[in-house]
Amino acid sequence: MSPGLANRDLHDHLSRELQSRELQSRELWPARTSAQAEACGLGSLLRRFLQAYWLRPENAFWMTLRSEVLRTCPLEHPAADMSCGDGVFSFISAGGVLDPAFDVFAAVGNLDRVGSRQLPARSKHADMFDYVSDDYQPAILSPVDERIDVGTDLKQTQLAKAKRLNLYDRLIRHDNNDPLPFDDRAFQTIYCNSAYWVRNIDGFLTELRRIIRPGGRVILHVKLDSLRGFTLTAHRNVLGDRFLDIIGRGRLESWPSIASRSVWESRFKAAGLAVESATPFVTKTHAHIWDVGLRPIAPMLVKMAGALTPQTRADIKDEWVDLFCELLEPICNPKLDLLSGEPAGRLAGEPAEVQYVLAPQAEPTAAGG
Repeated sequence: MSPGLANRDLHDHLSRELQSRELQSRELWPARTSAQAEACGLGSLLRRFLQAYWLRPENAFWMTLRSEVLRTCPLEHPAADMSCGDGVFSFISAGGVLDPAFDVFAAVGNLDRVGSRQLPARSKHADMFDYVSDDYQPAILSPVDERIDVGTDLKQTQLAKAKRLNLYDRLIRHDNNDPLPFDDRAFQTIYCNSAYWVRNIDGFLTELRRIIRPGGRVILHVKLDSLRGFTLTAHRNVLGDRFLDIIGRGRLESWPSIASRSVWESRFKAAGLAVESATPFVTKTHAHIWDVGLRPIAPMLVKMAGALTPQTRADIKDEWVDLFCELLEPICNPKLDLLSGEPAGRLAGEPAEVQYVLAPQAEPTAAGG
């Protein structure tokens, strides 16, 4: 049975919309071979992510890797983007083009509480992106060809931003720790890159199994706990808690469900989801670069960029993006691992993030009498 909803009118309307698209099979973005991806220019994709996330280049190249592996999967209607955030990642991944002048750091808040030196160690860190202004409107040069049926997120500010991209037919505020507000077998495709943020992970996976259609696919990007060994956290005894708190700003503590591949795959099986493919796309080398990154100084960089005149900001951003394109393009290879020869014990050869394509297992039939 589907969970009860506070607003049945909204639920019924959404159900009718999804049912009306039942026979559609157009892809939100077509699957591409590696040769096709190279021809389209991975550097171009990296540049688009750097333009949007220029003050966090380590996040831009991670998103590039994530976006490129996602393009190997056809996403068919009806489709849901769970934990869609502000929608920028999915918009760029789906082929949308934003004005190079746009970036996510022009619409932030809480900067006095993000990474402040006055915060006690291990304190709760504020989210600068949990903010939206009335005039927020990304300049779109080219919209996506296919809209996504549903996007969900916990934060209303993120949904308000996502709405401005005209990417989703419907946006719903929802906590993935709770039962999902959809009918059984509602979707042909479900995508989520934030499952490791969900505390009630077994319940969430079971709900994904409930709402995916027979023959449909659930696509999850999951971080592995090998990531802990690929960061400076492994050297806590030397560096100390405060150093790691400044570097990490509560990252690992925010991922309660991060686990090994074997644990993830056991969870999928228990939820009734069969692994069709598992594609590693972030290596130890990528994780080390991402770990250091510009995270500790990002709030100061955002303040500094915000104090510049529009023209000066644009000029500096252009030079910045050009430089980081040159630096990061050589490592935007999902198989690149310059540190693979280092001793790593049980982590030898382990990736930091994997794309799982999951299919619903057939429900058992009652034995004949």
